Parts: sequence; C-alpha cells; structure tokens
Amino acid sequence: MSGSAIAESSAIVEGQLFSAKVNNESVIVTRVNNELKAYSAKCPHMGLPLSVGKVENGTVTCKFHGAEFDLATGNNIKWVDSFFGLSLPKFTHNMLAMGKKPCGLKHYNVSEQDGQVFLSVQT
Repeated sequence: MSGSAIAESSAIVEGQLFSAKVNNESVIVTRVNNELKAYSAKCPHMGLPLSVGKVENGTVTCKFHGAEFDLATGNNIKWVDSFFGLSLPKFTHNMLAMGKKPCGLKHYNVSEQDGQVFLSVQT
C-alpha cells in the first residue's frame, strides 16, 4: 500500500475529524457516506487549524472566521463572515477576507486496507 499508515480504520468516524501529520503536512480525515476523505487541516483563508472546526451536516466550519467547506468534495460553501463565532455585518466580509478569494480545501489521497488507513502526501 502506498502512503503512510495513520490510523486503524475504526478510528475514522463519520461526522468527526481525525487529525494526522504526514511529511510535515497537517491533515484532517473523515468519512462521508462511509467513504474516506482527507484534506489539508489548514483553512485556506489564513492557514488556521480546521481540526478545531465545527462538523455538522457534512460540512466543517472554521471556528476563527466562519469559512465553511463540504466534506464530501472539499468545495467552499461559505467564505469568511464571522470572528470567533460572532456573525459580522455583510459590509465587513470583504475586509475580513483580506483580499483572499473563496477556494476549496487541498485534497489528499487516502485509502483503507486490512483495517488500516493510509495517506499519501506529495511534498
């Protein structure tokens, strides 16, 4: 199996994030409809940790500035609109985004074999 073993299969649970570090890359792993998904653990807005984000209804929301991502695809659903969970007026959203355009999460190859989860990170 190519990649690094990061966990037993049973450790990756739907509706929760599993954090791992492979080749100095912080990664979050989850299951969506029993399919493994792995993404960068850094929010593309400011690089803050998504591992402490809120997982709900198949999405993860960055707790720092409210960016929300679909865990099935990594696509961005909502860009920054809050500060530590406090909603901000719409006119402040562009300023809070700091010139960064909405984008999805970086995806990593993840697989499962013989009760182990393997992650491939290209450096």
